[in-house]
Amino acid sequence: MDGETRSLVIRNGSVLLGNSRLETCDVLLARGRIAALGHDLAADAVLDVGGAFVLPGLIDLHTHGIGRESMASAALEGYARLEAAHGATAFFPTLFGPPPESIGYMQRHREHDPAHAGAQVAGFRLESPYLAHTGAGLSRDLAPITAETTEALLAAGGGQVKIWDISPELPGAPELVRRLSADGIVCSLAHTHASIKQARAVVDAGARLVTHLFDTFAMPAMVDPGVYPAGLVDYLLVEDRVVCEIIADGTHVHPLLVEQALRCKTPDRLAWVTDSNFGAGLPPDEYDAPGWGPVVVGHPNHGVRLRDRGLVLAGSALTPIDGFRNAIRLFGRDLAVASRLCSATPARLLGLNKGTLDVGRDADIIVLDAGLDLLFTIVAGEIVYGGPDPCRSDRRDQRSDEAPGDR
Repeated sequence: MDGETRSLVIRNGSVLLGNSRLETCDVLLARGRIAALGHDLAADAVLDVGGAFVLPGLIDLHTHGIGRESMASAALEGYARLEAAHGATAFFPTLFGPPPESIGYMQRHREHDPAHAGAQVAGFRLESPYLAHTGAGLSRDLAPITAETTEALLAAGGGQVKIWDISPELPGAPELVRRLSADGIVCSLAHTHASIKQARAVVDAGARLVTHLFDTFAMPAMVDPGVYPAGLVDYLLVEDRVVCEIIADGTHVHPLLVEQALRCKTPDRLAWVTDSNFGAGLPPDEYDAPGWGPVVVGHPNHGVRLRDRGLVLAGSALTPIDGFRNAIRLFGRDLAVASRLCSATPARLLGLNKGTLDVGRDADIIVLDAGLDLLFTIVAGEIVYGGPDPCRSDRRDQRSDEAPGDR
């Protein structure tokens, strides 16, 4: 739609309604919201999707980069376009670096990013510096919890820091979680060797998210021979107050553990994340990745791998639509469950007016064909993507349902 168009009706779609049922009906979009659901609805413009699936837009809760874009890019415009080209209608660009670097990135993007057509930047996510260990990061990325660092990061974010990752065992963690949660920031348990007692303390203080469950979590030590020990992950799987993220590529987390999380948490307390990095969505090839050197990108489920270090896993190559397809093809769920994992649960966690197709919700929508290929991405009622994938021309020849090792 152009700037003069006031309303749009999506016609002849198989629409996933808020009650998780598919129904053939029209969806009327006006003033950035879903105005009506029904039949023979009138609007200034009509998008006839010919029986394709009409679904809530995907929400990318945890992403460090996509294609060749990242927070280090000059602007987030290209990042937002690529997110939209892979099914996301909202995303949270995620920072992992020393505080001065994160402060600089947030200040620059708040001050200089122009208005753009693409996925909505729903806020910043800070994965560092308040972590007990780095995972794939560097020690310079970490810092102790101090009032000065916290205030400097909040000021740089200008009210746009929406998710903050914190290791529960750090001195001052419960107090910080209590303060940030009171300000509406979602605090996430991350990169931790914490005890169950330490984790419960930050959950009691208001933490409501767990960063990429299973990844960067230590396995419990066996105390008595032959006695199975209960550890932090076991507690989080049964703690109903937290939503757990999963990097659902079958590589970062074994499929059996993903199944365990799906059954324990249910899709209402589990959120698929990409944790995407440089290379996600690029055609299979070797690339020179800033800060990493030569990397190999293959199938999206196999991750980004360091060529000169024995192809060790460096990060995720998932895009939002890859994760959505994996819920169906790799983990055997239906469209409704996939949508809850990728849209409804993240939206509810962050208090967004998104995630389901109900009257009054934001008009953030994706349209998929029968093969789950993306046809259109609509953000606030505007078509921001429709046509061939600009990031990988061979995408239709690559199946996201292949388990790691199939190639």
